[in-house]
Amino acid sequence: MIETIYEKQQQQLVQIKQKCQEASKKFKNALQEGAATKIKNNEIFSISNNIYRLCEQDNQEVHLYQSKYMTVEEQLKEIYQDLLKEFINDIYYQVDKFNQEKESVLFIVTKTYHDYKAYSNSLYQMFCRLDKKFTSVSQTFLMDLSIKLFKMEYFDKFNKLILNTILQFIQETRKYGILLNKQIKQLVELFSIMGSKEVELKYIRESGYFYISKKKEDAQRFYEEQFQSHLLTETLKYYKKEIDDKLNLTTIEFINWINSIFKLEQDMCLECYPISYQVLKKELEIILVNNQAARLIDSPTGLSYMLQYDQTDELKLLFKFLAQNNQCRIYISKYFEQKGQPLNNSILNQEQMEQQKNEAELYFTNILLLMEKAEDIFKNQLEKEPEVQSLYEEAIMYLINKHEKSPKFLAIYIDIIIRREKGRKEIEGDKRLPQIVSLFKLLYQRDIFFNHYYKLLSKRLLNQQTQDLQLEKQLIQKFKGQVGSNVLPKLSTMIQDIELSNRFTIDQSLSKDIQFDLNVVLLTNGCWPIITNIQDNIIRPLEIQNSLENYKKMFEDQNKERRIEWQLNLGQGELIYKMQTEKYILILNTMQMIAILQFNKADSFSIKKILDMTNIDKKILENSLIPFVCMKIITREKQDIEDFSDENEVLKLNMSFTKRAKKIQLLPNYKMQPKRANNDKEEKEEKQQLQKQRESVVDSQLVKLMKINKTINHQNLLQNCQNAISIFRPDEKFIKNRIEYLIEKEYIVRDENKLNVYRYQN
Repeated sequence: MIETIYEKQQQQLVQIKQKCQEASKKFKNALQEGAATKIKNNEIFSISNNIYRLCEQDNQEVHLYQSKYMTVEEQLKEIYQDLLKEFINDIYYQVDKFNQEKESVLFIVTKTYHDYKAYSNSLYQMFCRLDKKFTSVSQTFLMDLSIKLFKMEYFDKFNKLILNTILQFIQETRKYGILLNKQIKQLVELFSIMGSKEVELKYIRESGYFYISKKKEDAQRFYEEQFQSHLLTETLKYYKKEIDDKLNLTTIEFINWINSIFKLEQDMCLECYPISYQVLKKELEIILVNNQAARLIDSPTGLSYMLQYDQTDELKLLFKFLAQNNQCRIYISKYFEQKGQPLNNSILNQEQMEQQKNEAELYFTNILLLMEKAEDIFKNQLEKEPEVQSLYEEAIMYLINKHEKSPKFLAIYIDIIIRREKGRKEIEGDKRLPQIVSLFKLLYQRDIFFNHYYKLLSKRLLNQQTQDLQLEKQLIQKFKGQVGSNVLPKLSTMIQDIELSNRFTIDQSLSKDIQFDLNVVLLTNGCWPIITNIQDNIIRPLEIQNSLENYKKMFEDQNKERRIEWQLNLGQGELIYKMQTEKYILILNTMQMIAILQFNKADSFSIKKILDMTNIDKKILENSLIPFVCMKIITREKQDIEDFSDENEVLKLNMSFTKRAKKIQLLPNYKMQPKRANNDKEEKEEKQQLQKQRESVVDSQLVKLMKINKTINHQNLLQNCQNAISIFRPDEKFIKNRIEYLIEKEYIVRDENKLNVYRYQN
């Protein structure tokens, strides 16, 4: 009985195979003739039903019998495979016959691939009932089997031929500028689908048959390895050779040529291989834009030529071209740097201070000249070109911030301008002020700028000749507009101190009862960078002490809430020096006065004796008395050493001193000071203090953001923190470290479920 059932199944299989072969023949003939298929839908449906019924005959005894041989499902699968292989063999010989002619290969591969998809679809309609039955056992779909057979029996054999055909047509299009044959798209599709192990076949009336990969990663990997890598290699090889042939072109001619290349490559990519567009574009930008930017900017017809002759259209074209790659701002900034004076980033010692001032002035003067010329074009004539504007601003900003000394040098440059009467008039006349503000806006490390500006401002305010309160207020107000009013309280307090000092000086002059022979500047403790406590134990001569006591009594009587502590190292004045019949006026600081007044008691003293009589620090005493030695008012026993290392050395008044000039400035000068080993301690302390200030700024901003948001993800917290800080630019690493610190201090906690989310800890 079992044998009879099995024989009946085999007879049905033979009938199904015969009908499938007949249907297959009709499919092939229709495809070959390019006509509609001659097989009717009811014929396909009949075959499909027969396969289904045969698969559904579920007899356990028959299965036991069949286990010795092939099952029905396996035999049906074999019929399906044989029909596919037969079709593949037919199309294989068509391609193999014309494998030397690229036009024929393109036509035949495109047609046979299309025919195979159509044939596979028709065949699948007959065997689709087998799919569920068969895959429940083998986990293999019939459509996956069709693509696997096509790859093994057809594509793998013609892989190189198909690839070379595609590349030949692409190169021909590049060379002659002709349209790329749209059939190339079908060939490229082979590379994007042949790596798929699981596929689905779809039909759209407008597009025809196409495979859809169920596992995109496999298909993408195969496409990149088998096609995209070769495309990129050949493309770069071709254009590197083309660039060498185009080096004689002018800047604009070269840019126009490159723009035409980008247009051509974009059209080909989007039409035939859109997956590779971004990768190919990036590689082309490197060799055509980034690698050529410096040459185009510096060429005889480049940026300098365009700026010189106001070629706005050409400048617009050049900057739009350079804007395609962010790295190109570096090349533009290098151009400006070459035109300006490069900065030297080495640490300068005290003897190079004057050179440093000259360098700062030269650098920023040249930068401003370049900006003035460039901005006339970029800001005015190209104001409607945001990409051009942005690239220009980024280039200048990169140039300024590239040098670590830029913040310090800008503070020095502003100081130089303010100290000059002409410079002050230009700022007051609104000529220089916009320039200074524009330079300040470009700085990243504004806190370093203010550290130096702070010191230089204090020196200007304490010097009557350079004191201009209205101008200083105007500048501080502009700075506040950029960084906020709460950032610069010390600068405002310094101005207020000078105003209070001036008012009190006027009050003194109106008093008829008390006459003072000194001018005092009142400094708020903690707001001036030059305040120290080294003078507390200094022994002051009576000539100075009496005047100081009188002033202190009057001020504290009028200002009960304030107390005066004298900063003698900051004062200066005029001292009358009589020698024989001549009288000289010496301009000295307070420490020099205290030291030289000791010589009213005797004509000579040892260094140790002067130290004991004054309690002045030895280093300060050196700086104070060496100008007298240089001017030969005082003579030394030991001329072969610069410093006062031997405290037993005797200093004597030069009784034969004479000089034509009657007013002599003897204020300490770095040129007169003895050479000392560089002391980096102060610089190191300043850096540590700056680091602490920055940590405090970031910490407070992070806590403020967390209080407002309560819960926020990592990236938003980083970005909001960076945007909120204007005094300097903290990088992501710096902010991350401060977040970890706040987590450690339990101001912030990580979300238990999402580690990149933070919650504010009340």
